[in-house]
Amino acid sequence: MPKIPFSIAAIAIVLIGCQQNPSNSSTGNSLDSAIASKAISYLRTELNLSADLAIVAESQKKNPANINDLCQAMPPVEEGLEISLVAAGQRYILQTNADASKIELCHSEDAQPPTSSKYTGAGYLLRYPSDWQVTDLGLEPTGTSTVIFTPTRFTIPTEQSLDQILQGLQQSHQIYTAIAKRAVDNQSISSDLVASEVPKDLITTPLDTQSRGFKSGTKRRFNTSRKDKSGSEKIGNIEELTFVTEQFIYTIRHYQPSLQPDMAATRAFEEFVDSFTLIP
Repeated sequence: MPKIPFSIAAIAIVLIGCQQNPSNSSTGNSLDSAIASKAISYLRTELNLSADLAIVAESQKKNPANINDLCQAMPPVEEGLEISLVAAGQRYILQTNADASKIELCHSEDAQPPTSSKYTGAGYLLRYPSDWQVTDLGLEPTGTSTVIFTPTRFTIPTEQSLDQILQGLQQSHQIYTAIAKRAVDNQSISSDLVASEVPKDLITTPLDTQSRGFKSGTKRRFNTSRKDKSGSEKIGNIEELTFVTEQFIYTIRHYQPSLQPDMAATRAFEEFVDSFTLIP
């Protein structure tokens, strides 16, 4: 089951009886690592979040006694804590008693900065930098549905095959992230999107993806050499994540034209991966 839709459903039930107090003064906002750790463990378990998903403790403040606040872990006559956690672009507000032996999840809200946009693809959702170009290649004769995201405006010849398009981007030293959805082939679940590509220094790692609604997942990281338009050989880096369900293979492929990574593009790729969610 996809994690984000599940969390929204779970929170919606709690939200009915959840009333938030007005913000306290700045006193008591320092983070207690032990309390934060308990809150993070609770959220991961409550929403069945993957062990690889980063959860950040954003803030913590005292929560005074309030008999009108129905969303609380402590009795209404006791003081407690309110903790804000951020995971996969969502901010989660939790309340605890003084030692966090009791914890309640109150509500969630979008924690993404205004520079991030939501994209709805063929059976999935994700977030991407708003200033990146989005090119939907549609459905190929092979049955592959692909979307390409680039940080700069780039004319992509959509009449070409996916293999030709990706080779062209790499020859032009263009950073890109491509999201491809394909039907499962009974004979192979290969993640190769560029047939002529020969991976160098390949590292393959299995991923724990069942909590995100997939049967299996794999991460491949490798270098690739290609001649540019001047004939010079250039070495780039590719990171490729493949997620498999009963019917489909989803591949998230990120290319950087240099072995020295562009950190802004790397952070954008992390956002693609962390926010990638199946539509039920």
